[in-house]
Amino acid sequence: MARRSLRIQEKKGVSSESQTQDAGVIQDSDSIVDRKRAREDEEDQEYDEDPDDGEEVAPKRKKKKTKKSSGSSTKRQRMPEQFRKVRGRLGLLEKLAKEVPLDVILEIFCYLEPGDLLRLARTSKDLRDILMSKSSESIWRIARETLNDLPPRPDDLNEPQYAHLLFEPYCHICRHSGRCETVLWNFRMRACKKCALDIFPSSWDQQYINAQPFAYRDTDVLPIENQRVGNREIANRYKAEYEALSTEEDRNAWIDRKRKERRVINEHARLCEQWHRARLNDRADVLSDVRRERKEAILNRLEEIGWRDEAEKIMSGPSYYDTFSDHKLVKQSKKLTEHGWRSIKDEIVEFLSDRKADRVTAERNRILSARLASIQKAFSNIRSESDLREPFPSLGDIFVNKIFDALIRDTPQNEDLNEDFFHLKLLEHLPGIIDEWRPGKIQELVEVMQRSRPTATANDLYLATTIFECTGCYQRSLLRYPQMFYHGCCMENRNPGFAPGLYFWHEGPWSSTRIVFSDARSEIAKTVIEACSLNPATATFEDMYDANPLAECQTCAVDPQSWEGGRLFMRWPLQVSSVMLIIVFALMLPVF
Repeated sequence: MARRSLRIQEKKGVSSESQTQDAGVIQDSDSIVDRKRAREDEEDQEYDEDPDDGEEVAPKRKKKKTKKSSGSSTKRQRMPEQFRKVRGRLGLLEKLAKEVPLDVILEIFCYLEPGDLLRLARTSKDLRDILMSKSSESIWRIARETLNDLPPRPDDLNEPQYAHLLFEPYCHICRHSGRCETVLWNFRMRACKKCALDIFPSSWDQQYINAQPFAYRDTDVLPIENQRVGNREIANRYKAEYEALSTEEDRNAWIDRKRKERRVINEHARLCEQWHRARLNDRADVLSDVRRERKEAILNRLEEIGWRDEAEKIMSGPSYYDTFSDHKLVKQSKKLTEHGWRSIKDEIVEFLSDRKADRVTAERNRILSARLASIQKAFSNIRSESDLREPFPSLGDIFVNKIFDALIRDTPQNEDLNEDFFHLKLLEHLPGIIDEWRPGKIQELVEVMQRSRPTATANDLYLATTIFECTGCYQRSLLRYPQMFYHGCCMENRNPGFAPGLYFWHEGPWSSTRIVFSDARSEIAKTVIEACSLNPATATFEDMYDANPLAECQTCAVDPQSWEGGRLFMRWPLQVSSVMLIIVFALMLPVF
């Protein structure tokens, strides 16, 4: 109550004294308003600050809406934009510089790094006056000596300049705000890759070299960074200094002095680069530890909701398959907070759910592939011992059969279905599968033949004039019954629904989609059969093999004088592959 009364009295004093319109009274009134604004800043104006590299912002607390006077809203509007997100009390640095004893300030500054002093000097005019004075050089030196293995300050730089070179991670040419860790120590500056390529000439640039005085052109006087680039600004300054000297003795002494300076600068640059790399490595180690702690914190949170095992399964594989550790929300170098976990939880769980579905699918496909390989071995052994003069199912036909499809897909994954198991099952079920499968496929082939011969039946498949072609082959293969049932093009898997997940498997169910009846070849066969005095309507392939006719191809005749010259004769059924034949009846004799 006493404090409130005092404030009321102050307001009354301000109101009464303001009526006198005295300059001194106005000044006292301004000081009272300043104190009031300071108290309001302490009580009300606290804002969230932007997150640092290693921390996340805590969730904002919602304040209860209260009625505010027009003066309060005016204060909010007058708040500079750069301070509106600052959390904490405003004006503490200014208060530190004005009210804290100087010896205490200097003692505090000795525990800071030079980079901190440099940034602190830019915060207020009072602090700048303290830190940039010549008497504060010892503070900079003490702060610099706290850094391990940092080379001493070079003679051509003062303490703030040296701190600027060491700790200001931006390009000194384009002033881009992004981090620039490329330091050209010989040139006392930082430069991004783009600026370095645009500004600095290469050390072997003849135009750059020829512009320098001949006396020291080929010596180690000119500044060179990393044995690759030069600096025109420094070179022009050297040239002006050299040409300003009138006597040869002075010029030679200048060259010797610059040569010694260059050796000192090169050695100092080498030490600075070592320190800089060590500092970057230390920073990388710190960030790596933060990322590791963040990942472990996420794993602990996932354990609470039952997803840690799935994440560990992802991490247990090769590093290039560890998509969990490389996830954008996991590999951040930020400490995980409660608010941060709530913001990423749903996305992490969704990611793990998708990876689990992929893993289960891949594991199932692996088991299906192993079972399919076992059934292939058992089926190949049985087929090699079977009579193939009649159509025999392909492996794809066995795989899609409901009996074996159920065995392969529906049997629990932890049960081992090996080759012996499938061998017994094939011996048990294969005869019934063949009896069910064969009539339908033969009828399918007859329907292909009936497109050219509508009256054809299944018995016509055995005739020597029944010849089919495969449209899938580059050069159409000629096929007779039952060769097409073992032709690879007829068993290629072109149905995406066959064996999903087993995309590498090529022997699918047999299909006649690539088979067509060959009218032209059938006419040639008919000509040969008639020349053998056989009836084309009844002669079979076995009859023609018994006749074994010999024919000459007139279209293949060449110059007898050439090395490949002569006449071409062929036996059945090669005559069918030749388009134009002249049958030599005198030679159509069986071979004994």
